[in-house]
Amino acid sequence: MTAVRLDLAFFRRFLDRATAVVVAEADRLTDLDAAIGDADHGTNLKRGFTSVGGAVAEAAPGTPGALLSAVGAHLTNTVGGASGPLFGTVFRRMGKVLGEDAEVTPEVLAQGLAAAVRSVRRLGDSAPGDKTMVDALQPAADACAEAVAGGADVTAALRAAARAACDGAEATVPLRARRGRASYLGDRSIGHKDPGAASSALLVTALYEATDPERTGGAPQEAPQAPPEDTPTKAPAQAPVETPAQAALEAQPPTAPGRVGVVLVSHSRDLAAATAGLATALVGGGDPAPVAVAGGLPDGGIGTSAELVRAAVAEAGQGAGVVVLCDMGSAVLTVKSLLGGGELTEAQLVDAPFVEGAVAAVVTASAGGDLAAVLAATEDARTYRKV
Repeated sequence: MTAVRLDLAFFRRFLDRATAVVVAEADRLTDLDAAIGDADHGTNLKRGFTSVGGAVAEAAPGTPGALLSAVGAHLTNTVGGASGPLFGTVFRRMGKVLGEDAEVTPEVLAQGLAAAVRSVRRLGDSAPGDKTMVDALQPAADACAEAVAGGADVTAALRAAARAACDGAEATVPLRARRGRASYLGDRSIGHKDPGAASSALLVTALYEATDPERTGGAPQEAPQAPPEDTPTKAPAQAPVETPAQAALEAQPPTAPGRVGVVLVSHSRDLAAATAGLATALVGGGDPAPVAVAGGLPDGGIGTSAELVRAAVAEAGQGAGVVVLCDMGSAVLTVKSLLGGGELTEAQLVDAPFVEGAVAAVVTASAGGDLAAVLAATEDARTYRKV
């Protein structure tokens, strides 16, 4: 048997296979999401993967790491809801770990999978058992690492990863969701497979199937062929939760000529604009601090856009820092993904109610408050009582 080379051709096979599987399974994934979510998971993934070819062609990646990084950036920008930043983070983090080598080793691939899972857990504040994509990805990364450490070749290691991912996705059925939109349903989320775990299992399986060029041309399958019997299932300890706003409060504020900017990220363009209008109006007769909005999608639809977030942070920045407020869900994940990727170096995400926090941030920044003062005032908005 010819040894599998983890080169650019391999990862292009994986991408082609992943796209074919997502297209074939889009309706099923959407049906899973309809039971406990927004009924758009398959549709969103299909949109992202079917358009990724153009983005990859434009980026012209010459290494596996560059290819995965380009895919991750595209998914972050095009896949709606929480899936965009989450799956984008998986690919981008793996791409970063794979680096600039033309061919990577099984050990490096296993390290990339492990790093991707850690990043997703931090981004979504999730752990195994929360009924999320982590329930498929963590067992896959663990199985791959264990197989590689035991001397298995890449095909066996990825077969073990695929089986563990499929088993992990299936194990979400009896769980009660503790993260994401499904968590709103409480006990009603029990009895349904998590769509993010299901799609994650499909992608890990596609990675395994890319080890056989002939298999990648066949019909998609959810579970890999000839799975091993010794798939590890133990869950690791939870990763620490990071709090960027709290860390910023403890840091020394930068000395800068401008004022602190404020960015409002909402699923709705109208809501973001109206909130910005209210906050600046309450400044009074003075000159308001710079406020920029990233509301909705570029076409005006409901959702969040990494492209609009980047543009808003650039618009609001004057060198003294930018405070970012989000309305909910994927808006938060999109911003955290960009922060984790080092793209918003001047920005700080703050945990505060959207309207009250926006008013506090804009009024404080307009009065000349530095970054620490604006963050403190904005976070204080959490304590506003209304009854």
